[in-house]
Order: sequence, then structure tokens, then C-alpha cells
Amino acid sequence: MPDPQPVTTLGIDVAAARTRARTATVLDVRPPAAFARGHLIGSGNLELAEFHARRSELPPREASLLVVGATSGAAADAAGALVARGYTDVRWFAGDVAALADPDTGWETGPARRLWRPNRFLSEVLPRLPRLPRGLRALDLAAGSGRDAVFLALNGFEVEAWDFDAHALVRAAELAAREGVQLSTLIRDLEQARPQLPEARWSLIVCFRYLHRPLLPMLARALVPGGYLVYETYRAGQEQFGRPARARFLLQPGELRASFPTLEMLHYDEPSPPGGPWTARLFARRPPSNFPTRKDPV
Repeated sequence: MPDPQPVTTLGIDVAAARTRARTATVLDVRPPAAFARGHLIGSGNLELAEFHARRSELPPREASLLVVGATSGAAADAAGALVARGYTDVRWFAGDVAALADPDTGWETGPARRLWRPNRFLSEVLPRLPRLPRGLRALDLAAGSGRDAVFLALNGFEVEAWDFDAHALVRAAELAAREGVQLSTLIRDLEQARPQLPEARWSLIVCFRYLHRPLLPMLARALVPGGYLVYETYRAGQEQFGRPARARFLLQPGELRASFPTLEMLHYDEPSPPGGPWTARLFARRPPSNFPTRKDPV
């Protein structure tokens, strides 16, 4: 992969910034009080000083970004920090963001746009669930900083976020508070010798980028009859692109599907994009009865 360009080459003028603002994610790095007085329509707001503490709220690294601020220096510094974090398509406006306001780009005083996104596979399959009553229980296993758990809460689930990292769960709770939803965070050692999950507790279980094989058979039993499992994690071949590289964290081809023989497979695939990541993805349902069943995925 080529080295990113020096950030000093990425400043753009008013005309280019107005054009880019129509299609790119706009990140306004001014303080919240200044942002609230007016900003480009659809802008997100996160100060450079908050990038590390609130890193789970940054946009995906593949996003096209336009960084704006009160001065060109503030925007350039924030753009440089994003490039250092692995972002490759970053432009910053060389001036005060207020200069970009025009009838096309628009100017508003409304709330900041949400910059972060949930796991892509989760956002794809969640609309496939039938209309469910609000308040059903969901579990995000190995929840980390909580984006997927908060996404589920925003969609009406009563969510438990389990993880061993207490600091990550603090960030998850803070994100939930900023989004105006409730989240139950629980510190759990998921890799104890004999992990335990209560049976028939959750209507939805999600797990992403995590693998501890002794837990797999328990997940199916932890679903209520008719409950859903959404799972995606790395598989063999991912090591050529970086972490994880150890076999204990990499599924073998077909392994994830074979781990849930009692579930009805609604979707299963193993994406292998040229630049990674190589994963296995499963969307499955526990049958309403206890009779084991299995159907080919669609």
C-alpha cells in the first residue's frame, strides 16, 4: 500500500470544498458551542482533542472526508491526525468554514450528524428481521466501544453489551448517553475455562470480530425460540493482510456455518476482497420450536 500523501498537499479552496461537501462526510472540528451557532448541513462535530477518547465515533476509515474548522490551521491539524490514523481520502478546507455557506451547501443550527457507523453486515441484515415489538432483549458479545450495541438500542432493542475491557465499556456507555439511549454494560470474561451463557434469554445476539470457539455452541441455546444470530469474524487468509494472524482467532472455511447445526441459515458467505478483510458472515434463526432444522442460506 502506498504511503499517504503529506497532509499539507490536501488543502482545498472554497469552490473545491463546496463541491466535496455535497458527497463527502463533513467533519467540523470546532468546539460544540461554535458548531451550534451554525454549520454546514449534515456536518458531524468532533474536536481534535477528542479524537482519541472518542475514536469509536469517528467515520469508517474508507470514508471520503472533508475537514473544516474555524481556521485553516485547525482543519489541517485534524486532517493530519486522521491520516495518521489510517484515513486515505481526506481533504481540509483552507479557511473559516463559514466561508463555505451558500444556497447549495446550506447552513443550519441543527444537531450534528452521526459520523460513526455500525458493522456493515449488521446494517444489511437488520432490516430483514420481521417487525418486532420494541424492548426485546439483545446481546452484543465482545461489544468493545459499543457502536453496534448503541445501533441496536437506537432500533428499539433492550441491549446488553458484554466485554472484558472495562475502559471500552465506559466509552460504550458514553456513546449511548450522547445518542439518548439506554445500554446495560457488563464486564464479562468471555474466555474463562468454562464460559456460561443463560439459555433462551435473547431475541437477538450479535458478535463481530471476535472468536472463542467454546462459546459457539452456547450462542444457539442462548437465543429464545425464534431468535436471531448475526455473526461475522475473521477466517484463514486474513493473516496476509495483518492481524489477527494466530489460528485460534481465524475460522476455517465453512467452520462458522458448521458450528450452528440447529439454526436455520438465512444468509451465509465468506467474503474475500483483494485487500481484506477475509471474514465469514452468518445470519441465522433459532426455529420457533425446539426441533433442529437447517436450510440452505439465501
